[in-house]
Amino acid sequence: MKRVLRRLRLITPFTLELPVGQEEFVQRLRQHVAPPNTNPFGRLGRIFSPTVAPYSGVVQRDYFRLKPRTEGNQAFIPSIEGHIVPLASGTRLEAELRGASGFFLFFALFYLVFWVFALTSLLMQGSDTTMSTIFFILFAMLLQGGFMVGIPYASARRHMQKAAYELERDLFYFVQRPERV
Repeated sequence: MKRVLRRLRLITPFTLELPVGQEEFVQRLRQHVAPPNTNPFGRLGRIFSPTVAPYSGVVQRDYFRLKPRTEGNQAFIPSIEGHIVPLASGTRLEAELRGASGFFLFFALFYLVFWVFALTSLLMQGSDTTMSTIFFILFAMLLQGGFMVGIPYASARRHMQKAAYELERDLFYFVQRPERV
């Protein structure tokens, strides 16, 4: 499944080199990352949360998993998972941005299964099926697929590009100004 998502560019690599040591970077990053949300009420519980960190997730000595904390639609917010590699000149982050949430994949697979079932039942129907009917069904499938899968795919790709830009900007900011503002 990961191979398919990489080909669709819903999982992309992310590499960044920073001019600080590994321990110092981890310490600075932890100041800006809230613990993962375990609240069963989702974002509603964040109203009473004392932290205002821009990211939620886990930061360890050589591993991190982050997700931006936003107020908007959470279905297309990518998660970032990667490793922290020490270098002689600083630190390198080797990560993957995952833009395909389970919500998006569920509806895309449901759509695909629905149309495979519909086309199979249409073709097994017998002699009532004409070529014009098949072409009409294929045209309707492509048109509907553009709306049901194409638009969410484009939105997920746009959110991934925006998240990569904001993550790079935020990490450089966290390195330059370690204290929380």
